[in-house]
Amino acid sequence: MRFNAETPRYVQVRQWVERQIATGYWKSGDVLPPERELAQQLGVSPLTVSRALQGLAREGIVTRKRRVGTVVAENLPPNLLQRSFTIMALGLGGGTRQPVDFYFSSIQRSVLNTLAPLALRTLWLDYQIDQIERELLSTEFVGVLAMAPAAEHIALLEDLYRRGVPVVIVGASAQEWETPTVDTDNYRAAREGVEYLLGLGHRRFLGLFGALETFNSRDRWRGFRDALHEAGVPEAHLWTFTTPYADEIDEAVREGIRTALRLPNGPTAIVAGGYYLALSAMQTVHQAGLRTPDDVSVLGFDDPPSAALASPPLTTFRQPLEQLGARAVQKLLACAKGARPDPLHEYLPIELIVRGSTAPPTPAARALAQSP
Repeated sequence: MRFNAETPRYVQVRQWVERQIATGYWKSGDVLPPERELAQQLGVSPLTVSRALQGLAREGIVTRKRRVGTVVAENLPPNLLQRSFTIMALGLGGGTRQPVDFYFSSIQRSVLNTLAPLALRTLWLDYQIDQIERELLSTEFVGVLAMAPAAEHIALLEDLYRRGVPVVIVGASAQEWETPTVDTDNYRAAREGVEYLLGLGHRRFLGLFGALETFNSRDRWRGFRDALHEAGVPEAHLWTFTTPYADEIDEAVREGIRTALRLPNGPTAIVAGGYYLALSAMQTVHQAGLRTPDDVSVLGFDDPPSAALASPPLTTFRQPLEQLGARAVQKLLACAKGARPDPLHEYLPIELIVRGSTAPPTPAARALAQSP
């Protein structure tokens, strides 16, 4: 357990015990762990734990029994059971974009489904520090779940975690962060996608990625570039485009892609760092008078049901988004109970789903790709 400096530690231990009881982790009649064990778990002295439990006993929340220990009271005070505890969920737009975005909506649905049996309220907020600080002071919060933060948000989340606020980041990660994370290995998946396309015979590549301020886009871009460089593909055979949003590309980027595709020795494979970017890439291939995958293969990320209904069906990486949200909630609740996150940074596997949008380059496309 991490402590803030403004509140006495025995008070924070007392609040922690109340939260475990109010949220159902400990129920009436349960015997709490021995004081020395609790002290070791929370990183405080046994005297601090004893003082916290004595205060709870005076309020009738626990009873102290000789040779038994500290027991959760049978008749808990109504004001404890009626308290509303909150998970603060942070996301761009305060969660308003989630319902219309497959990635965010899948994680959001999983978070809500996991929290539903626990009678925990979810408060969706944007990454606005003043609003977050205000809610931390006014709300009986359990912890903070930060969804796909951008680079500019990490300092805020790291500061909250150092101050003792339980925080888990979902959908972004970096080994140097102190804050626990649950993510998918986007860097490795992008490398795997490039290696798959290289194995089909492609040697000229176009990469299309969302804003590199978001970590999944950055990791996919890095994996794409590193795999191609290690394979010895020269810079002259690479075209890379970035767009501010993961769900659309503007006309300038679209025209740039069309220009690259129309070159006599243009790319024969496109790696798109998102589902909507992959659909936009397929549309742009068609606008350039080419066909997928006969002239240009397209590989994307994320696998909503509509991916199999695209024309042609999309080859893409399937992320375990439902498990991602559920695991992040479980990790956050464990942190709120004082457990040390192990591992600190957790990665769930991504699966490559091969469909009809990728194929070996045709003899004509291969001849163009090999031309000087």
